[in-house]
Amino acid sequence: MKKLLVLLLILISVSINAQRFQGGLMGGFNVSQIDGDNWAGYNKAGLVGGAYVFTDFTERWGAQLEIRYTSKGSATPKSYYPKIKFRLQYIEIPLLAKFEVINNLDLQAGASFGYLFSAARNDGDGYVKFEEVPNRMEIAICTGLNYSFFERFDVNLRYSYSVFPVFSKYTGATYGTGAWYNNVITFGIYFRIG
Repeated sequence: MKKLLVLLLILISVSINAQRFQGGLMGGFNVSQIDGDNWAGYNKAGLVGGAYVFTDFTERWGAQLEIRYTSKGSATPKSYYPKIKFRLQYIEIPLLAKFEVINNLDLQAGASFGYLFSAARNDGDGYVKFEEVPNRMEIAICTGLNYSFFERFDVNLRYSYSVFPVFSKYTGATYGTGAWYNNVITFGIYFRIG
């Protein structure tokens, strides 16, 4: 965890001191579900926060690198009893290509590399760690839109989906028996520094 914090500080420092690179901080929330758990709907909300750097290659093309915390997972629908939640907490590094479609509106696409540092289940009595260990590494494809408003603020809408299963097979009888994949929609606010 200390290494990730050092990397975060380096990213911010590079973004402030380098003329070609810019960067800043981001925060927001996501709604997620796990495909394969037999519950439909984006019923699990989670927080997202971190830092990012970006550079422009041409007037319309660029790239962005982020390091961030994100909470994913799933939850039963409101009508379901008992209420069950899965919380998967990741440190992610998204790497995105950016294309300016129109002035101040970018289309983004790329991949995200995540490390799962905590997995817990809540059956109504508080969160407890999973008895089965999920896959610690995640690779996801992601795409989104980024709109710049004011001088330093952007709003971002992003969709991501796991390339490989979060669980190859989960044997809990009520939670489905197939592979699980993270399916996430993220809403973020980006603040440029420098």
